[in-house]
Formats: sequence, C-alpha cells, structure tokens
Amino acid sequence: MRATVASLSSPGLATRKSTNTRASSSSSLSSSSSPGKKMISTIMASSSSETSSASSSGDGNGNETNTFRASGLALLPITLTNLFNTPETLTTFLDFQDAEQFPDFTSVETLTHWSNLFGSDAFSLITLCSCYVLADAAENNRLKSQTYQRLAIGNVLVLTSVIGALVLSQAVGEAPRPNALAIATFTGLSLPCLYASISAINTHGGGFAGVSDLFAKDWDDLKDFSNKDASYLSRYYKLSFFTTLIVGGAFAFSPTSPLSAINEPYASAEFIRRLFGLGAVFALAPAQFVLLDASKRNRLGGGTFKKLNLSIAASIFLIDFMTIWGFGKINEIATPEQIQVLNEASATGGISQIYNYVGAISVSLAIAGVYVFQGLFAKK
Repeated sequence: MRATVASLSSPGLATRKSTNTRASSSSSLSSSSSPGKKMISTIMASSSSETSSASSSGDGNGNETNTFRASGLALLPITLTNLFNTPETLTTFLDFQDAEQFPDFTSVETLTHWSNLFGSDAFSLITLCSCYVLADAAENNRLKSQTYQRLAIGNVLVLTSVIGALVLSQAVGEAPRPNALAIATFTGLSLPCLYASISAINTHGGGFAGVSDLFAKDWDDLKDFSNKDASYLSRYYKLSFFTTLIVGGAFAFSPTSPLSAINEPYASAEFIRRLFGLGAVFALAPAQFVLLDASKRNRLGGGTFKKLNLSIAASIFLIDFMTIWGFGKINEIATPEQIQVLNEASATGGISQIYNYVGAISVSLAIAGVYVFQGLFAKK
C-alpha cells in the first residue's frame, strides 16, 4: 500500500527508477548473453558452411549423373540406326551406295555389309548399359569404386579405338570407306561419354596413375591361376575374358581373320568386321572382367552386375540372330561360284563346313544362357 501511494505521489521518481532498473537489467542480460550469442553465431555459420558444401557436392554429383545420362542418350540414335536402318549408315557414312534394307537382300555384298554392321553394333548395348550404371553410381557417390572405374576406362577405350579406326581407314583405306562426316558424327556423339568417363577417372580414380595401378593389379589377378578355392563361375568369367580377347583380336587386327567363317573381299565390309573385333576387345572384355571381379566377391546379385550380364546376353543373342539368319540367306542368294570364292577366302572352311557353324552357334547360345541366368537369378 505504501509502495503504491509513494509511486502515485512521485511519478517522476518512479519512472526514473523503473527506467534505470530496465536499463540495468538490459545491460546485465546483454552482458551475460554475449558468449551465448557468439556460440550461436558460430554454430549457425558452421551449419551454413556445411550446407553450402553439401549443396555444392550435390550439384557436382548431379552434373556427373546428368552427363552420363546424356552420354547414353547421345549414343542411342546411332545405335538404333545401325541396328534397324543399316542402309542409312552405309550410304551416308561409308559411301556404300548399293546398301539394301533387311530382309530384302539380293546380293552377297549387301548382305555381308548388313551382317557385319548389325553384329558390330550389338556391342553398343554394353556401352549404353555402362553409361546407365555409371550415372546411377554418380548419383550414389560410388564412382571411386574400382568397378565403375573399370567401366569408365572401357568406355574410353572402345570409343577412342573406333574413332581411331575411322580416321585411319579414311586416310589409307580402300573405297568405299568411312568419310569425313562419319568421323565428325561419331566423334561428336561420343564426346559426352568420353568427357564423363575421363572426368570420372581423373576426379575419382587418380587419373593416369590410377589407371596404371588398376591395370597392374588386374593383370596380377588375371595371370594367377593358382587359386584352388576359386569358384567355377569366376573361372568361367576369366576364361570368357581371355576368349574374347583372342576372338576379338582376330577379327580386329588380323588381315584375314582365322576365326571368321566368311572373309569378305569388300573393303568396307572388312572395315566393319574390324569394328566387331574392337567392340569385343574394348567393350565386351572390360565388362567381363568387372563380372569376374564381382564373382570373386560374391556380388553378382548386385543391380550393376545383373544389368551388365543382361546387356552382354542381349549382345550375344543379336550376334547369333545375325549369324543364323545371315547364313540361311547367303545360301539362298549366293551362286555356286560366289560360295566357292567365300569358302576359299575363309580359314575355317567357310559356310560349306556346317559343323563349324553349328558348333559356334551352340557354344555361343550356351554362353548367352549363363549371362541370362546370372542377370535374372544371381543372389547377393
């Protein structure tokens, strides 16, 4: 009551006291909370920095993911054209003006051009699959894995080898041969994949030194046949890898393939046959080694390895289809004189040696069956 009366009778004094009290209290609060504010500011700054860093890292992963996706999209049109509209490729890029569309072939020459281009292009499915799984790996921060480094290296090898073959054939090959438009088109469509793969190797794999170390490690694994505990499946993949190198090398680098049933006397068809060998050596073999490594680690049930198995199986089935249908068609349209010429040019006895043909197809289909089974039913 006295406090109330005093305050009412002396409003100025009360106001001054109240003001002083608030000022003192405010000053005390400000002084006591200063360290807390500094701590809060530090935490917020740190959080902001981490968020910025994470955002930057996410953007980088997004860029890598999108680049690999763009790589596949860039290579898809030419892959489909080579499979389903071979006359367009042969006429536009190889200056082969007599090309005919499947299945209406009337000459051995047009048939062999189609079969070689169709078979060579089958390996593109493996490269497209590689781009797909590399995009997924980039999205999930797994590009440092040796699995994806090997796939990136395979992309670089197969694309640069084909570009080199186009340039070399255009410079010194016999006509009809790849023209300048072929070189420019394929190089342009390959650049996104080359850029993405080389960038992944440099950023996540240690660049050239990392590639060299990985090759040395893988070669030590390949030449080691002493492991008695190796599974039958890993031995199978190792055998497949070496077989691919031998067969692909014969098609790519031998003037007359010792394994081809038909050695075409046409320069452009021979060039495409060499592309088949390059696809085997630099697209199929690296993918097989990835599967070999996965089999040793019991990882074939992983999504990446299932996709690779199925892409290889699809490639083999396309090649087998081309072979079976092509052999039937060539016996239908070739004259006895043409068949004799083809047989004489073949190191395996040519198309008259039916046991060679049946044996090759049987083995090929059995191999494809293994890849299909692993692609569908392999368990983690």
